[in-house]
Amino acid sequence: MSYYEYPSGTGNVPVYDNNFSNRRSILVEPNHNYPPNNHVRYDIHQPQNAHYANEKENVRFQHDVEAPRKTNKIISKSPVKWYRNTRAVLQMFKSNFLLIFLPPAIIMKRFGVNESILFFFNFLAIVPMAKILSVGINDLSARLHPSYGAVLHAFAGNFVELVISSYALMDKQYAIVRSSVLGAILCNILLILGVVFLAGSWPRKGARRQSMNAHLSTQLFVSTSASTLALAVLALVTPAAFKIAAPTGTNIECDLQNISHATAIILLFVYAGLLVFQLKTHANETVDNNEAHHGEAQYFLVFDLFLIVASISGITVCARYLVTSIEHLAHSFHLGNGFIGMVLLPLCVVSNFMEHYDAIKEASEDKVDTAVGLILNTSVQIALLVTPVLVLVGWITSRPLTLDFNTLEICVLACAVLIVNYLVADGKANWLEGYMLIVSYIIIAVAFFYFPNVPEVPGLETMKCNPWSRNLPPELLGIGEGEGGGSH
Repeated sequence: MSYYEYPSGTGNVPVYDNNFSNRRSILVEPNHNYPPNNHVRYDIHQPQNAHYANEKENVRFQHDVEAPRKTNKIISKSPVKWYRNTRAVLQMFKSNFLLIFLPPAIIMKRFGVNESILFFFNFLAIVPMAKILSVGINDLSARLHPSYGAVLHAFAGNFVELVISSYALMDKQYAIVRSSVLGAILCNILLILGVVFLAGSWPRKGARRQSMNAHLSTQLFVSTSASTLALAVLALVTPAAFKIAAPTGTNIECDLQNISHATAIILLFVYAGLLVFQLKTHANETVDNNEAHHGEAQYFLVFDLFLIVASISGITVCARYLVTSIEHLAHSFHLGNGFIGMVLLPLCVVSNFMEHYDAIKEASEDKVDTAVGLILNTSVQIALLVTPVLVLVGWITSRPLTLDFNTLEICVLACAVLIVNYLVADGKANWLEGYMLIVSYIIIAVAFFYFPNVPEVPGLETMKCNPWSRNLPPELLGIGEGEGGGSH
């Protein structure tokens, strides 16, 4: 026979006592000092370790009762749960009443309504859908490592950017596509990052700080992202530099297409390596554990996917009409394509606006690492994922989109990335650095306001290019058969 007791001074470690009289006195002693447990029934005839096992089982039982259980369900066929979850999401934000603008925003385009009214309705309809999208992504991120959260948020916003740019690509507006991609990167790393630095380091009322610097704990991820942006600048500069260095009068359009296609494929491999670095090998170093709010999933997985797909679909349709109305309004005021793509589209597309708002809100709550991570993830995805995908989509659909950025676009992008690399190198951010970033963006916006439209090269869609040739055939170069030409 055996019996386990909890004598005073030994904590919760069970001690075996061979003295039967001591065991008997313990059973009848009401004031003995050991933690009471109403769920454990002691029996001297139980085998050794039985009481301790019951105690551990009881602790687990109490933990399950007190703590809410994590939702691990993948799918639920109960219509009641779908109804309750949908109602809970719709009642979560007061701005969800703006969903009433969604049906008229979609229908009014067919009736030729004024572009200003169309812009207003689509703008309001996107606001609640962007918040619902964040609910689905946050709940989906709760099932994964915290490092997945920033990647998923960035991908959701960039997916809308990708769809909008694809529409412009199908309309053969190559200049707007190139400038919008570049403008999204510049808006993130200059304007929004500057506001984040201001919000994260500006002195607050009643706060006593010895240093007005926002410290970046995830310095490895910040420096890696900045270096990746520098690599993207090299990839985007190469086709433009090739065009400048080519002899005057040479037709090198096919060469530019081949270089752009090869560069796009290489950038996709670079992004794949960055994902492995960020989500696998260095996952714990890319997020600040003190700032990461990794809660538990509230809904089942299929409902999260439903929220994400439904909100992205609605945002994509409304953003398409929104961008069309912006282009018509801009052309009515005689604004250039460069200013439309570089300034208006990144600022007026509400899905990006809500993402920027979330980053600024995180910074104002002293979560600068989270805000900077979201901004850098978005910028890197645009450079390494959205841009290559657009180039490859154009290649497949006979819409020859090249990475032939003009000199002004390349110069401002290179200078912006250089400035960001210098500012984040010390792992600190203050309000003056944020102020300088905002001023830099304003200077670029003023320059593109006066920049004229650059005409597209005609006949690109009908040009047959061999990806394995160094130069175009002699007849396309205007060289006679007997005069020689490029090799194939």
